[in-house]
Amino acid sequence: MNVSTDQLLIMVVAATGLAVVVGGWAGGLVHAEATGLEELALRGGIGVVFVAALLGLWHVFSELDEESG
Repeated sequence: MNVSTDQLLIMVVAATGLAVVVGGWAGGLVHAEATGLEELALRGGIGVVFVAALLGLWHVFSELDEESG
């Protein structure tokens, strides 16, 4: 496998782990505690944090590629 495939597989594993932690734990807390627009805003915030974490990982991988190649 080449580097791009390895990075993609690592991103799939990271995305799955983050989705379980963020979506399961934090989403469960939001569902139990918030109602209406608060719930939507908190779920949107959780989604933004999830996407930001994945983009951060992708950025780190890109920097490692530039350093090594």
